[in-house]
Amino acid sequence: MTAEEWLGKDNQLGLDIWTRKYGTDGEDFEAWLGRISGGNKEIEKYIREKKFLFGGRILSNRGLNRQGRKVTYSNCYVIAPPEDEIESIFDCAKKLARTYSYGGGCGVDISKLSPRGAKINNAAKETSGAVSFMELYSLVTGLIGQNGRRGALMISIDCSHPDVPEFIDLKTDLEKVTKANISIRIHRDFMEAVKKNQEYILHFTREATGEVIEKQVNARELFRKITDTNWDYAEPGALFWDRITQWNLLSNTKDFSYAGVNPCAEEPLPAGGSCLLGSINLSEFVLDPFTGNASFDFEGLKDCVRASVRALNEVLEEGMPLHPLPEQRESVAQWRQIGLGIMGLADALIKLCLTYGDEDAVKMCDKIGFAMADTAIAASAQLAKEQGAFPKCCVDEIIQTPYFLANTTEKTREMVKKYGLRNSQLLTIAPTGTLSTMLGISGGIEPVYANFYERKTESLHGTDVYYKVYTKIVENYMKQHQIKDDKELPEYFVTAMTLDYHLRIDMQAVW
Repeated sequence: MTAEEWLGKDNQLGLDIWTRKYGTDGEDFEAWLGRISGGNKEIEKYIREKKFLFGGRILSNRGLNRQGRKVTYSNCYVIAPPEDEIESIFDCAKKLARTYSYGGGCGVDISKLSPRGAKINNAAKETSGAVSFMELYSLVTGLIGQNGRRGALMISIDCSHPDVPEFIDLKTDLEKVTKANISIRIHRDFMEAVKKNQEYILHFTREATGEVIEKQVNARELFRKITDTNWDYAEPGALFWDRITQWNLLSNTKDFSYAGVNPCAEEPLPAGGSCLLGSINLSEFVLDPFTGNASFDFEGLKDCVRASVRALNEVLEEGMPLHPLPEQRESVAQWRQIGLGIMGLADALIKLCLTYGDEDAVKMCDKIGFAMADTAIAASAQLAKEQGAFPKCCVDEIIQTPYFLANTTEKTREMVKKYGLRNSQLLTIAPTGTLSTMLGISGGIEPVYANFYERKTESLHGTDVYYKVYTKIVENYMKQHQIKDDKELPEYFVTAMTLDYHLRIDMQAVW
């Protein structure tokens, strides 16, 4: 098979992405497939069928270490949050630089840093604040190149930090912190204050001096500031932190805590944590598409999930010595996170003649999501039987988590009780922007953006190149049904431009 046969000879954008981002040194498709599958014929078959793809770092980097390249297979890292001292702040910058040089993206939380105006015993007399150091981390991110892509960074801060108002305003200046995404960790007590229109205390206690800094704000006004700024500038994002920490397999594990999230925020991780990504293309599991007999191949999906979990664990093992920092190698060895997700959801729903966000579509997604979770957990338990559980695995804590109880069958529960799990984290839904564009399908769990659009790409050619892209599923349907005008499409061809926002929320909530 050639790349043209795999992606379609008319898919020039997809071919450009494959050639420039994932292929190396002129290798052909078969050589590339052999390299990135690591000899696993089952996962090679799923990749050929476009039912599964590894994350971008695996697609570009796997096997290159044997050529002497210093690369990582992980898309996602979270750096240990810097402590409130200058040495730790700059150590964090050094860790970011090293991780970027291997091709990984990073998240870092700055909630431990003193707010602006805190007293310090040096020449400055008072701090410039937590937000001031974001420019340093952004600068480091922009400096380190990664073979056609820049480093990726997420900076987060807690909603109770006194510098939060400054943090919200920061990126309204388009010249500041241009190489990072930013998000706020939002807690339930804050949201309760928002609902009740109450005052909220921003507070920080500086350990070195005992100084307490507090500011009183109106919670609803502050939340409105977050939402308005996000609407105008697409940032800051919101991390609903209590939900993140309580809805996972480790929510009862006492010696585990999340330190931050990766650059696209789909993957919360501990300090030094890393995650390997892969995505299943749901649109390839629809049988008899666009007909009244359309159905979803649940058994085929489960087989793919089992194969994908095993393949990601193979990559995890192979890539263990390739992480840039000792703390990353240690964390990965202890927790063994993988992140299996989905793409092509909107296409799958269209093929099933379901309208994105409608009740029937949400119910279908709930069934698919449960099947994935239950099967992935069972597959990890099977691997634990064969190879041992992850070192920090405490079965009694895992099987009592609300997430585990809601997303497993009795058969899976018995397997986990008996063998434990090979992985502490299994599922995550990445945006899959580049992967889905390459395949010509919808990304992540997003609706189809538009029936057609122009896409600009900078990193592939070094200059701006514009592609007019007709959404593939729309093009295929119109050809199949001999439709000349997209106004004649059935009503389930909804797009992000026309979709009621409540329906997007419903869809994201169920996933």
